[in-house]
Amino acid sequence: MADVALITGASSGLGAEFARLFAVAGHDLVLVARRGDRLEALAAELVAAHGIAAHVVVADLADPRGVAQVTAEVERLGLAITYLVNNAGFGTNGAFVDLEQTRELAMVEVNVAAPLALTRAFLPAMVSRGHGRILNIGSTAGFQPGPYMATYYASKAFLNSFSEALSYELRATGVTVTLSCPGTTAA
Repeated sequence: MADVALITGASSGLGAEFARLFAVAGHDLVLVARRGDRLEALAAELVAAHGIAAHVVVADLADPRGVAQVTAEVERLGLAITYLVNNAGFGTNGAFVDLEQTRELAMVEVNVAAPLALTRAFLPAMVSRGHGRILNIGSTAGFQPGPYMATYYASKAFLNSFSEALSYELRATGVTVTLSCPGTTAA
């Protein structure tokens, strides 16, 4: 069975670039995002260029059912995830008092709840196999408070801390957790 990489937020930006890197290395892919047309185009590009398998899962991780949709599709396909890239995320800006609550809560779902739930879904099998890699895309924003982006900075602080703690917990299992903390990045 081929090593499979699952990448969230794969329709653009860092997610699409991670998919290209995994494909060049010969890994099969599960590409996850909301924009199915972009995922399908990326999958077709990578299959043609590298002869790998690429599965598209259109899911909105702001909706708690999105994670269940992703895990159900991976199970239906009979795939074992070796590499999990929790890349999906977004931010808002403005005074917190003026921001729309539903959008702020959606950000917490995408930036906090989805990486936690996906990690929990795929980690037990990785530990059981004694091999796996999780890459969480945190942010330099997670190391300080961020006025006018309070929820975003706090969500990245969670992901940074969560990743560091899991890395310690998993140190003798053959599974690693890596935290990448880029600065401002074009989408």
